[in-house]
Amino acid sequence: MSMTVGSDQIDRIVWNQHQDPFEVLGPHKIEQNGTATWVVRAYLPNADAAWIIRPDSQEELAMESVHNPHFFECTLKGDDITNYQIRVKEGEHERVSYDPYAFRSPKLTDLDIHLFAEGNHHRIYEKLGAHPTEINSIAGVYFAVWAPNARNISVLGDFNSWDGRQHQMRRTGGGIWELFIPGLAVGASYKYEIKNHNGHIYEKSDPYGFQQEVRPKTASIVADLDSYTWNDSEWMEQRR
Repeated sequence: MSMTVGSDQIDRIVWNQHQDPFEVLGPHKIEQNGTATWVVRAYLPNADAAWIIRPDSQEELAMESVHNPHFFECTLKGDDITNYQIRVKEGEHERVSYDPYAFRSPKLTDLDIHLFAEGNHHRIYEKLGAHPTEINSIAGVYFAVWAPNARNISVLGDFNSWDGRQHQMRRTGGGIWELFIPGLAVGASYKYEIKNHNGHIYEKSDPYGFQQEVRPKTASIVADLDSYTWNDSEWMEQRR
């Protein structure tokens, strides 16, 4: 397969140096032999092989590695490939999951970013942190963290063996980084892997996390504010 993206772009993904991995990874429309088609790219650092599962027919299409043995591409035809899945073979183990880089709907609007930059966003906790949600009818968790001086940020957790290469976030306006990870649910432990401009890497809990592990553990835990039941009515009554 001929490469559909530059080797420098692939290297930036592999070395976790790309501030907008969506420019490279996920589905992209291209023209091939005069025909419009889709190319899906994925960086799967532990994969021996990978396949795209079409959402309409469940047909499996083999992905091919290009430039790097763990960077995969697959071209496929069709007007709509929303909610495709990737089957990954890692040694003796296999897993099937939705591609986080196929979900492009941010929760943060330009107004949110503007108000936050002014220090006037009084409900920013509804935007930053980890929020269970659905995009394209697929349940998952949307992550957003403010780190204007970071070079790169990834989401870490048991779901990716705490491997910062797998869920690299995208930098948006105002120094906010975001990513939707399909398939995650309430109760998942997570941290952010933050790389500064000197190349130093730090693992940090979420400053807008709604639940935390009990020491000596230090990870944040995905929680759903909308389903939380408050039991402080007596205390609130005493405050009147």
